[in-house]
Amino acid sequence: MPSLLQLEGLDSGYGDIQILWNVSLTVEKGEVVAVLGPNGAGKTTLLKTIAGIIKPKKGRILLEGKRIDGKPPEKIVEEGVALALAEKELFPLMTVHENLILGAFNKRARQKLDENLEIVYSIFPKLKERASQKAGTMSGGEQQMLAIGRALMTDSKLLLLDEPSTGLAPLLVKTIFQAMRKLMETKKELSILLVEQRTVQSAQLSDRGYVLSNGRIVYEGDIKEAVYSKSFLRRYMGM
Repeated sequence: MPSLLQLEGLDSGYGDIQILWNVSLTVEKGEVVAVLGPNGAGKTTLLKTIAGIIKPKKGRILLEGKRIDGKPPEKIVEEGVALALAEKELFPLMTVHENLILGAFNKRARQKLDENLEIVYSIFPKLKERASQKAGTMSGGEQQMLAIGRALMTDSKLLLLDEPSTGLAPLLVKTIFQAMRKLMETKKELSILLVEQRTVQSAQLSDRGYVLSNGRIVYEGDIKEAVYSKSFLRRYMGM
């Protein structure tokens, strides 16, 4: 049986600028995989390439054994891949509820709209409390919850999370990671590819991980113990 997600020899970048070099990785069904790395390593470029926002220069991206590289982003969403970017990209003048409903734009998601909305509200009760509030008036942490919630409304098989803790105060970081743990317990069939700089919290959530440095995979395997090693952090994370 093929992996849920498989990247083979992926090169990607912006115009003539190459960011990713020969990247290969896998995500299995129901698995949480972390991609760690310092600033500028190419982590966000990786997620945008998988999601179809950036077209790869070389290599293959397969979802359940079928190629999705070259497909437009909306088609990749229909295939079951959702992306929650660090930039959030919400509709600030629309309410929380309206932003969530917009996430269920494909046919499969519309059929499970009520079910997925209940799941989102159970994972992020703050969103239910603020359902009628305009997204632009919410705090950074609440907007991050909304961005993840809207991605979940697509009824995806694979959730791509881009640095969900970026710019948040420590207490809100803890809240976001607690919510992700609850998400894993609630939707056990969901696979997550988590891009983060917070190494310890990410490792604790993940089944295994990769380290991306200067656009190349430099480490893969079990990271739960590795992230506590000073030599690991110094060698791979520049810390």
